[in-house]
Amino acid sequence: MQHERTGSVPVVRKPYDMDTLGAPFKVILHSGVEFGVDKQTGEETVKIPDTIGLINAVVRARVCHKRKLNGSELKFIRKALGVKAKIIAEFLDMTAEHFSRCESGQKVMSAQAEKLFRMAAFSSSFLKNPEDMFNRNIAATDMPMPTNVTKKAVDSAIDLVKSFITMKIEAFHSPSEKLVFHFWRRKGPECVADDEDNWSDRAAA
Repeated sequence: MQHERTGSVPVVRKPYDMDTLGAPFKVILHSGVEFGVDKQTGEETVKIPDTIGLINAVVRARVCHKRKLNGSELKFIRKALGVKAKIIAEFLDMTAEHFSRCESGQKVMSAQAEKLFRMAAFSSSFLKNPEDMFNRNIAATDMPMPTNVTKKAVDSAIDLVKSFITMKIEAFHSPSEKLVFHFWRRKGPECVADDEDNWSDRAAA
């Protein structure tokens, strides 16, 4: 990825418009971005630590937003998680052709199917292999989970499921009203790629 570069001379500039994720909405980073200048070429360099963690945070932020997912957003979320379209279609009890038409914008996903997709997408973003969440042949007990799961995290997950089930998806909006998501890096430069919650769409307290 073009952001995995290193520099030696710090450059102060923020916020940063993360326009290389391929997201069909705007993603702005307010911290965690390392700017520099290459000593040999003099070109500005940009480094974003834990890109995978950022992508997962972007997925979680979008599926928690009430605006109805359009086709390009469905496709972005699926590709960001690395899940095959056929597996998601089977998970949602629809044909691969129907799901493909939902991604292309020719069909509109039902509210119930979308809620199920949102819940699974959110949950899968915490797994080592997100596709496991959508695969009916894999039991929940067989999915590798983070080692630092607490009772508070379990309670939060239950509350989250309830919020998805009761979510009122907003189907009508102005096409000119663009979605913009802002992200902050929660931890310092010592965090590693498999840490949880490195990126958040809410500023750290």
